[in-house]
Amino acid sequence: MPMSTRDLVLLHWQLANARDWPALGRLLHPAMVYEAPQSRERIRGAPGYLDFYATWPQPWRAEVRKCIADEGSVMTQIDFVSSAPTMTGLTVFDLQDGLIWRVTDYWPDPYEPGPRASVHVERY
Repeated sequence: MPMSTRDLVLLHWQLANARDWPALGRLLHPAMVYEAPQSRERIRGAPGYLDFYATWPQPWRAEVRKCIADEGSVMTQIDFVSSAPTMTGLTVFDLQDGLIWRVTDYWPDPYEPGPRASVHVERY
């Protein structure tokens, strides 16, 4: 039986927090796109999305506070905990073919991102 959209996204956060990049990659559509409108960042493709998280400049974890799901999309409210002040964000996941196809992160305020180690991040 296929995993529910809710369970798929909760597993996404669990695997991201565990730094299990190969397992997380199996949840991602190869043509996925990640966007963060406040910082105007975009990543195209599952390898870039994984690299973005894997190369984050300091230890972090995402604590899921709320999860709302329907057949094709999921919204999570997370606390992003790192050495910087904790930020609460909303993440919208759109699914296609049972995989995460689009991820959009919304943060409380526009900001200029710090240096990114990942070469997959483009600004728009």
